[in-house]
Amino acid sequence: MSAQLASLLQASGDLQTDRMRLLAHDLNNPLTAIRILAELLQDQVSGDEGRKDVSDIIEAVDLAGALIDGMESLTLLEEPPEERTPSPVDLSALLRRCIDRPALRRHVLLELPPQLQLSGDPRALSRCFTDIFINAHRLVNGAERIVVRVEAQADAIVMRILHPACAIPVHLRGGLFERHGAIELRQQQIPVSAAGLVYARAVVEEHGGSMQLQDDDDGAMVLVVCLPR
Repeated sequence: MSAQLASLLQASGDLQTDRMRLLAHDLNNPLTAIRILAELLQDQVSGDEGRKDVSDIIEAVDLAGALIDGMESLTLLEEPPEERTPSPVDLSALLRRCIDRPALRRHVLLELPPQLQLSGDPRALSRCFTDIFINAHRLVNGAERIVVRVEAQADAIVMRILHPACAIPVHLRGGLFERHGAIELRQQQIPVSAAGLVYARAVVEEHGGSMQLQDDDDGAMVLVVCLPR
């Protein structure tokens, strides 16, 4: 490949990344306004049914915002790898913060020790696990609670994310980890986010870990994430 062609391809990639970020910014602005108005309305609505309706609006807006953040995750993969300076991270606290949002609060059950220390990039890990939980929420279609079991071993932290009532055919599961895999999965009526688990797996692997899909004894899909301590 000539230097000129390589330069043109790089410029094209940079332009696509900039467009994605502008789109995400433009989409987030009205969502923020809707959420603020809904939160103000929540204080004025009387009756359980009315308050639930407003809560559902806030949850839907938050989910939409999280999906837009997932689109931004894809743009990060187009950039040169960041020089990450590892710092101490309490993974238990980080996971609790990830689910402490309207889109996930009622749908994810965490089973984990009070504290779990590791070394890593807290910002990247937070985006990584938010992507994982948002995808799990979409894949089970909000019908079941997602159970996250975290176990501390001697040299690793093992996390098992149970996707109840979710059975993606084995031959399609690889699409969750492919850059454009969401397109084929959507065609098969599998409601994965635009980013899938591409960014999440990249972050886990940058931290020296691994991510794979398994099935439990009941046939439910389980995402297993291992991170070194």
